[in-house]
Amino acid sequence: MLLLSATTGFAKDEYEQDIKEPNFRFYTIEWIDVADDNDRKYVCGTKVTTFDYSGRKFMMEYYYLLTNENKVVTRFHLDALQISFETAEPLKTESLAIKLHGSIINKDGEEILAGIRGLDEEYKGIATEYNELDLIGNTELFKILYRGGYDIEAYIMPQASTVIPIAENHLYNQNSEETLIRCIADLMDSHEANKSKGEVFSESAHRTG
Repeated sequence: MLLLSATTGFAKDEYEQDIKEPNFRFYTIEWIDVADDNDRKYVCGTKVTTFDYSGRKFMMEYYYLLTNENKVVTRFHLDALQISFETAEPLKTESLAIKLHGSIINKDGEEILAGIRGLDEEYKGIATEYNELDLIGNTELFKILYRGGYDIEAYIMPQASTVIPIAENHLYNQNSEETLIRCIADLMDSHEANKSKGEVFSESAHRTG
């Protein structure tokens, strides 16, 4: 009994500390540009993917979607994965979806976009849909997300967030926006044409990829 008391009586220190550690982060930034079987665009936006040496990967999408009811909605998605490398040769990975509770996009100290958990309990990421069509504002947001230079604040714990810096896209130039502009123009033309013809688009997926 004396030995048991001695081994269980040690003090335990628990504390928090903000540590800045150097890390390498990798990015892929691309336009979302999706057409149907008749080569008519029905999804346009921006996709940002980033991961670091910890194996934590974030995938963000913000896009217009022309639905099968001929409505244009705007969707925001954020997925987080923890990736482990099982074998090096051949390369084999396993990934685990991380449950998110919310997310805020901050640029120059200002909140420019936010999302919360969706209603689908099986989906662990952020899924938010906006029905207001702000063509000028949203198009500018697509461009900002493509250019980089902002932070993704992801709430992995309900009351605490982790900040993922999205570096400036040094490959961006003015011509980079042409794909987005053509896609949105085509999508809106199809939207207007469907009002009179009664045609619908088939929404093939909840998320674009």
